[in-house]
Amino acid sequence: MIIPNPVGPFLVIRRQTLTSQVIDHILDLIKSGQVKPGEKLPTEKQLTETLGVSRTCVREAMKSLESLRLISVRPKIGAVVLIPAPTSLFHGQSFSTLAHLQDTDDLVEFRSIIEVGLAVLAARKATDNDLAAMRQAMEDHKRALEKDGIAYRADLAFHAAIAEASKNPFGVAVLEMISEPLTEQRRRTNRVPHSAEVGLRDHKRIFRAIKEHNPDKARQAMMAHMKSVGHFWGLAVIEDRPKGQDRAASSLSAIAAPAGKTASRPI
Repeated sequence: MIIPNPVGPFLVIRRQTLTSQVIDHILDLIKSGQVKPGEKLPTEKQLTETLGVSRTCVREAMKSLESLRLISVRPKIGAVVLIPAPTSLFHGQSFSTLAHLQDTDDLVEFRSIIEVGLAVLAARKATDNDLAAMRQAMEDHKRALEKDGIAYRADLAFHAAIAEASKNPFGVAVLEMISEPLTEQRRRTNRVPHSAEVGLRDHKRIFRAIKEHNPDKARQAMMAHMKSVGHFWGLAVIEDRPKGQDRAASSLSAIAAPAGKTASRPI
């Protein structure tokens, strides 16, 4: 199988989607105090009628907010606002910004800032045990591709191993703090054809650079990987939109497909 190499700058998703508008409305209700921690949000039907959007948009918004631990959707009760933990990132303006990470390129940009530096540090400081952890993650990634194609957990493990190898506790802590949106982003991107295969290829290049203790090579390899991540994330965001919302989905999906073939989701 030919694995495509993404070219050009990664796709930037800045336009606010209907789902993002629903998220904004709910966050405004919470931040203004109209709905307090422990209280229920308006029902799905009420939000649909108030905002003039589909039930699908409301459900996606609820799912995003729940994955960020801002609300809890409970059977026969509805969506309840959670009490933020003292160490939560979701305070002030960051409360709204982080809730939208799953619909923009912000998380990819942030990862580029953090993870390129961590790869450089890992190339300088990685031990045999660190390299073994990275190697194990790549083997798990390969097995996942051979089994069912669901490789995002192995992807997470590889990048976590690099963070550990950096020997910088702040880098490790930052990745842990954003683990929820990272997991969700990888889960969605994993569904894009060829993304997991390209990811493993990139991981091998990063691993070789770290194993050789070559910081410059590690920097270049991680930067190239982040470019690929941004490319496939752009496709994932478009493919997750309701059908007909964006005509560009089919043409952009073709970018990731081998020449002469049409991209299709792995079964």
